[in-house]
Amino acid sequence: MTDLAEQLAAGGPTELAGLDAESVLADVSEVAAGPLAPVLAQALIEAASRDVTGWRAALANFIDGLTAQQSLLALASSVDKLLSSPVAVEAHAARLHDVLLRDLVTMIESNPSVAAGRLEGAVRLAVADAVPPFTVLGQLTTLPQHTTEEFVESLPRLVGAAMDRWASEPTIIAPLRSTLDRLRHAAAATVDAAFELACDHLRSALTATTMPAVMDSLTSARSRFATVDAAEEARHDAKAHAAACDAILAFAAQDQARLGDAADRLTTALDQRSAWLSGLHQPSWLRPRRAAEFAWRRLVLLLQAASIRISETIWMDVWEALGAVLEVYTQARTSQPLPGVRATPGLAVVVEPTIENAILRQQSLLAALRRSVTESSKMDTPPLDASTAELLLTRIEAAAGNHQTSRERAPEDGDPHQPDTGRLHRLAPALVRALGERQAANLTAGISDDDLNILDGVVHSGDLARSSTAHPVLDPLLESLLGQLGESPQFTSQVRATFGLLLEQTLRFLFSRADLTTKTWGLHRRKDYDYRRLLGKGERRPLEEDLQQDYYQWLATGQLGGLVTVEATDIAMGRADVITTFGSIRYATEIKRELTDASRTRLAAKYLHQAAEYSNTNVPFGQLLVLDLTPHPQGTPRIDESVWLTRHRPPGATNDRAVIVGVVRGNRPTPHDLSKRAR
Repeated sequence: MTDLAEQLAAGGPTELAGLDAESVLADVSEVAAGPLAPVLAQALIEAASRDVTGWRAALANFIDGLTAQQSLLALASSVDKLLSSPVAVEAHAARLHDVLLRDLVTMIESNPSVAAGRLEGAVRLAVADAVPPFTVLGQLTTLPQHTTEEFVESLPRLVGAAMDRWASEPTIIAPLRSTLDRLRHAAAATVDAAFELACDHLRSALTATTMPAVMDSLTSARSRFATVDAAEEARHDAKAHAAACDAILAFAAQDQARLGDAADRLTTALDQRSAWLSGLHQPSWLRPRRAAEFAWRRLVLLLQAASIRISETIWMDVWEALGAVLEVYTQARTSQPLPGVRATPGLAVVVEPTIENAILRQQSLLAALRRSVTESSKMDTPPLDASTAELLLTRIEAAAGNHQTSRERAPEDGDPHQPDTGRLHRLAPALVRALGERQAANLTAGISDDDLNILDGVVHSGDLARSSTAHPVLDPLLESLLGQLGESPQFTSQVRATFGLLLEQTLRFLFSRADLTTKTWGLHRRKDYDYRRLLGKGERRPLEEDLQQDYYQWLATGQLGGLVTVEATDIAMGRADVITTFGSIRYATEIKRELTDASRTRLAAKYLHQAAEYSNTNVPFGQLLVLDLTPHPQGTPRIDESVWLTRHRPPGATNDRAVIVGVVRGNRPTPHDLSKRAR
């Protein structure tokens, strides 16, 4: 033990008060690599605060010495002390940043927990604007292919912190979002990554400027938070955010029962979270998220109070009632319910029209508002925000004038009545998300607000039931593909329901076959045969028939039993491998085998035309499943990289044919085989 270490162990940081910087300079690096590093960090900071010039070199040596630190606790405590010192940050932020990221890939392999601690320190420096963010963002978005759980489990939180900080920078957010999408497939990070992606959808809702965009992102965020809550019981933060989303949607629909339930669930979740975290160390750089959670509580309570007031027929206590309404009207634009989101136009898009429409429908409330604006203009100190009240009245009267004009104007020939999509998105966002705007508008034409609320409640209840068994990887993939399919004009009504069901079963099949677990059933060969396993030299390669029979039996023994046939002949002058029939609607799934190149471009060039041709006489949707028998010496792509939607339009055609392409990886080594090859 060095003399410096002995002094620190005996007396703590204050023992440096009688020493000069030169006398301890030689020992600083060695102590920085040991268990007394936090004590020395505090001592150097105190000394530097008294004499910056003399101790600057010693502090620099200490930071360099952290390169050899192998204890996560000592590293984290030392970094905490350095980042809490303005002197240390001002003088050595760049040096500390470089030390923390030095040889990080090597450290991930040798000491993954310390590597995670280093990366966290570097993220904190970037988030605090102490250093340029580009290097650490590069580290977050170019992760090594093979990492341990100790390192991976901390990454979603760090990526989330970066997304909070650069929420308004699309070029930064896009690669961070892709990183989270990859992390959803790592067992140690699945739930946390799903939570951060849900926050990303909520952030999109809060910053959107149109009702459809807000409601689409908000309902998606609510569903994702509910999925996280179902996947991990102790995620009180997910419970709280799901309840907050429900509260906003309930306020828009003026459903006081749902709004009250959401407010109660939010309060319970936050109380549970506070109890859960009581007594635990809360890093200061993560506290903005905790503060944002309580901003949600205040906002939801304001929504609840305003909802009660605007549902009344007459305001007996006008000033109090109007004050509650105006406060939430103002808070919709000034609240900060997520870190990094300084302006929330999305909330205003939902809250403001709800208040305006409710008052417009109640002439007594509108009269009270007019009278209040007139009276407050005469007062030196009005009891409410007079300027906001005047703005609210102006917008309501403008809306009333527009409504009257549209009623009086005779429709032009050939100009059908346009549905009120704003009302539809506000009162039935779950229905719009399930059916699409066009089909939902056609379905609900002429339905009253109350009946529309009931219909949306049924869909919403189905979403909640589904989220209790949802998968944080499979469900977003299905949602993404359905969204892309929804861009096709023909993807409506029965086609959406039937092809959506077939697609879900196909994804579940592909998901199950992406894991090398139990043996594949139903193949007419020796008992231990599995068409996905690594092939030996000279061994017979599996055939298309192997994948075809496996997929057919998966469908035939599931929800689609009785609707599936195999090897249907005389379809488009060929033979379709698997046909799924729903009454007069028919979907073909073509099965192929690839031995040389399973890239997306190559598969499309070789097989897409044939797969699309089977839909010539029916709806333009089909599937192509490919058994990939190419070598995979470095591992196989993830499930969501093995499924995609592609379109094909033959020469002279006017409509696209949409084909879902799914790849089943065969000839694949086990994870253990990959580890042996890497040694």
